[in-house]
Amino acid sequence: MRGGVIFLIFFVLFGVASYAVPTPLFPGSVVPSWFKTVPTAYAPLMGAVVNGIVYGSVVWLVFVLISRKFEEPKVSDAKGKKLRSAKRR
Repeated sequence: MRGGVIFLIFFVLFGVASYAVPTPLFPGSVVPSWFKTVPTAYAPLMGAVVNGIVYGSVVWLVFVLISRKFEEPKVSDAKGKKLRSAKRR
C-alpha cells in the first residue's frame, strides 16, 4: 500500500515538473518523436506523462528494494526449532 502512494506522489511530482519546466527531460522528450502523428500541442503533455511513469516507477522500485532489505526475515517454527537445536550442539 505504501508503494502505491510512493508511486502516485512521484508520478505527480515528475509529471508536473516536466510539464512546467520547458527543458526536455529524457525519456519524455523522445517519446513524441516516436509517434509522428502526435500534434505538437500534446507533445509536452505526453512527455510529462511518460516522465511521471518512468521516474515514478524508478523511485517505487528503489523504495521496494530498500524496504525489503530492512524487513526482518520471517522464520517459521520448524526452521526456528532446527536452528535452535543446532545451536545447542
